[in-house]
Order: sequence, then structure tokens, then C-alpha cells
Amino acid sequence: MTAPTGLREREKARVRGELIDAALLLFEHRGFEQTTVQEIADAAHVSRRTFHRHFPSKTAVVFAHEEDVMAHLLAALDLRPPTEAVFAALRAALRDFLLDDSQTELRRRQADTARRARLVLITNPQLRQENFTGAFGRRDALARNFAHRGGLPEDDLRAKLAASTCFSAFGVGLDHWVTQPDPSVHGLYEILDNTVAALQHGLEIDSATGSAAS
Repeated sequence: MTAPTGLREREKARVRGELIDAALLLFEHRGFEQTTVQEIADAAHVSRRTFHRHFPSKTAVVFAHEEDVMAHLLAALDLRPPTEAVFAALRAALRDFLLDDSQTELRRRQADTARRARLVLITNPQLRQENFTGAFGRRDALARNFAHRGGLPEDDLRAKLAASTCFSAFGVGLDHWVTQPDPSVHGLYEILDNTVAALQHGLEIDSATGSAAS
């Protein structure tokens, strides 16, 4: 039973990926509002029914990539030594995930998908608001991971604050990345690493006319 189950899961992942790619390409060329579910299904060479087996709506397609990436990032974070503090572990997990030499082509495709999805969000304020609301689950998963790493209760305020701050930082970093001329995975890593490093080391900005007030 193991082999058929593995084949089914790979096939589901393949169809899901093709639906995401087809949808984002249509959104880019035709606009999100103008694109229909049927057009996405047709572009991926599947039925509308198959589309809905994977996604409840075309909106869910835009958010699906972030959910997938967060699952991979949490897995990479769990592999970091338990002695590492949360931001140090997160920076290392980002490096391990994004710069994995054994997955170079996959990461390149994922980065391209992330860039397309982010551009759709940037140009659709309503979608962006829905993504903000839908991100609560991913944020809470990161907070639980931080709490576990720190030996804290799951509802610890510091873990929640650290996770919420990371999510805001990731959003700022992604928005910055899609406006840059370098669309590479390494470019994405450098930006996200810098955002987490800023959180790790503090965000105080000195006055241009003198040192910060004590």
C-alpha cells in the first residue's frame, strides 16, 4: 500500500502545483478579478471539479504557496539544535531551507511562485487584507514553535510577539524583494536574513544629528 499511496500524494502535489502556476500566470496577464476558476482549470488541463478538490476558491490559490512555504520553514526550524535562540534558529532555518544545494531548481521555482503571488497581493488590496486575516494560523504555528524552543507555555506573550513581529518583517522583506532587480533565491534569502537579523539585534535608529537619547 505504501507505493500507491506515495504515487497518489505525488500526483496530488503535481496537480496542485500546476494549478497554482496556471492561476498566477493568468492573474499576472489578465488580472485577478478578470480570471475565472474555469479558466484556471482549463489552463492546467483539469476539470473545474478537480480544481475544487484542491482549492475552495481562486483566492485560496494565491495563499496556498505561503502555507506550503511556512510548513517547510517550520520543518527546517525543528531541525535546528534546541540550544539555539529563536531568531538565531530562524535565520539558520531560512539558510538551510532557501540555500539547500540539493534542491536548487525546486527552490528557484518556489521563489518564482512566491514573487508572482506577492505581486498579485500587492496589486489587490482586498486580497492583501484577506491574506492578513488568513495568516493568523501560520503566525500562531510559528509562535508555538518559538514557545516550545524557549520552554515556554504555548500562550506566552513573548513568543506571540516574536512570531507576529517576524510575520510583519517577512511581509516587508517580500515586498522589498519583488521591487528589486534580483529575483534570485539568494537575493530573497539575503533580504529575509537581514530582516530577521534586524529583529535579533534591535531596531533602534539613531538620530542623524547625534546619538540616540538614552
